[in-house]
Amino acid sequence: MFGCAGRQTPKAETWIPVASTIAIANDLEAQHKIMLAFAQGYPDKIRGVEFINNDWTMLVNGTRFYYANGRFLPENLRTRWENYLPYDFYTYPFTGTGEQRRIFLDHPVYSVGSSFLFDALYMSPNEDASWDLQEKFNFLGVKMLVHPYIKERLDIIVNQIRAAARSNRSINEWIGELHTGTPSFGWNWRVIAGTERRSNHSYGIAVDLLPRELKGRLTYWRWNDGNEIPVNRSNYYMPPEAVIKIFEEYGFIWGGHWSLIDTMHFEYRPEILILNGFEVK
Repeated sequence: MFGCAGRQTPKAETWIPVASTIAIANDLEAQHKIMLAFAQGYPDKIRGVEFINNDWTMLVNGTRFYYANGRFLPENLRTRWENYLPYDFYTYPFTGTGEQRRIFLDHPVYSVGSSFLFDALYMSPNEDASWDLQEKFNFLGVKMLVHPYIKERLDIIVNQIRAAARSNRSINEWIGELHTGTPSFGWNWRVIAGTERRSNHSYGIAVDLLPRELKGRLTYWRWNDGNEIPVNRSNYYMPPEAVIKIFEEYGFIWGGHWSLIDTMHFEYRPEILILNGFEVK
């Protein structure tokens, strides 16, 4: 299995945290902006943004999806939108105060939504279909399975990181510290605990990069054995800032910039970055 995590579940739960909403559900201009962000973020997969049947729509790998009050549903389900949870397009990076972060930690709020959009985007309507698509990848010694759609981007990111490491000691130290086996991993089919939405690990578009030893540092906010979770990021394992910026330049968001901190986690979400004013290559 190329030393990857396979079908195990190293992280008990995968959460997609929400900071604050930047889209208003009934605002047609905001909806149009969201659709255009998807079209810009996935130009070879999404096109045909049109206003049809009093709703914004887009073609996702040939299937027309409706905004459907933020649910992103195919035409046959759009009138049943109330049966599904909406997506939340949160502010990235989280800009709240320590007290606001504490509220999120004490009363978590999660960005959910139906799986139909990403199922179509990554042609992975079920576990077997997703598994068959995954490809082996070696990320700086960390062996994993990833969706082929992000493989080329990860190749570029690895090359950029290696180039930056020539003059940046902290990057060299970070590379040397990476854990090359479980629980560092990419693909892993599962839903987000407490929701019906699939984790982005299920599509092979998320990667977790852990050090061999945490040395008392935190990384994933749920891994604190029920103890107080510090809101100060100085208590967390942190990839070098230059590494985070390289990931963001190529469409990946970092869990350390969420309201609920997950500093080992990167996932491919160019639409979130575009909606927050980032330039994505």
